[in-house]
Parts: sequence; structure tokens; C-alpha cells
Amino acid sequence: MSKVFQRWALLPAATVPVLLVAGCDVGGDSTQAMKAAVTPTGPYTASASPTGTATATTTATTAGHPRGAVESYFNALKAGNVDQIVGAFARNAVVEIDGEATAEGTKAIRSLYQQQLHGATDLLSATHTIVDVRTVSGENAVVRSGSKQGQARFRELFLLGKEGGKWKISEFMNNQSS
Repeated sequence: MSKVFQRWALLPAATVPVLLVAGCDVGGDSTQAMKAAVTPTGPYTASASPTGTATATTTATTAGHPRGAVESYFNALKAGNVDQIVGAFARNAVVEIDGEATAEGTKAIRSLYQQQLHGATDLLSATHTIVDVRTVSGENAVVRSGSKQGQARFRELFLLGKEGGKWKISEFMNNQSS
């Protein structure tokens, strides 16, 4: 199955949950739709410790699971480790970050994150919450999350696939929530 076909096949699985919670404020206590979307394996939260090192907590073991790939991405992001960030993505991945040009492929993704991390204290001190994980056909998955960077709140959507037997992010999109 081609990568293009896999992405199109994932589109309905990714779009419907996003449409159901469109406009929801990530982390808000008054949004029932957001509360109900948390997966049974429990929430994941990453934050910076007082010493400035990244810490992460999760209520379930996530090795070999799409959730684990996204958690690894967030941990690498918080540590400011561009090599680990790029390693979380598939070779031909696409990254669409709010307000930035689309990055396609390893070289462009590396350049984008080097630029993003340069002097970005809000990015390094952001908090991330995985909201929903859906596996599609055992080889593809959709993960939704939310982040708070300073006063800004973002919604993220990850499409993942298996590459070499490991979950890799094939497409990542984020936008600022209203």
C-alpha cells in the first residue's frame, strides 16, 4: 500500500474526531468532549522540572504503541534535541506547524526544528497532553494532543505508520486553538 493511499485512508479517522472537538480549549475543565476523548491508557503530560530538565509521566506502558512515538517526540522537543526530534519522524514525513512553511522530508524537518528551537523558551517549557489515540488497521494510527506554550494553546494532529517495525510520525500538523 502506497504512503499516499495510507494518508488518504487515515483522513476520515483523523478528521472526524477533530471535527467533534473543534473549538475545544485543550486543558480546560469545562469541555466534556475533551475529557471524554482521553484514551483508556491514561493521559500523558510532559513538562519541565524546576532544574530545566524535561520530565514526563504517563499512566501506562507505551513501548511499541503509537502513543510512545508521540511521547518520544515531546520528550525530544522539551530536551531541545533536534536529532531525536527528527528520529521520531518517518523519512518522507510532512510537518505543518502553525505559521511556518510546510517541511517535507528529513532535511527540511531538521531545518525547521533548528529554527524553531533557536531561543524558543516557550517551546522548551511547554506542556503537552495526549488527548486521543486511534489505531487504524494495526499499521497506521492517529494521535491528537494539545500543548500550552506560554499563554498560547495549540492543537496537534499526528498521523503515524510503522517503518522498520517501529511507529514513526508520517505527518504532523498543529494550529493555535481559539
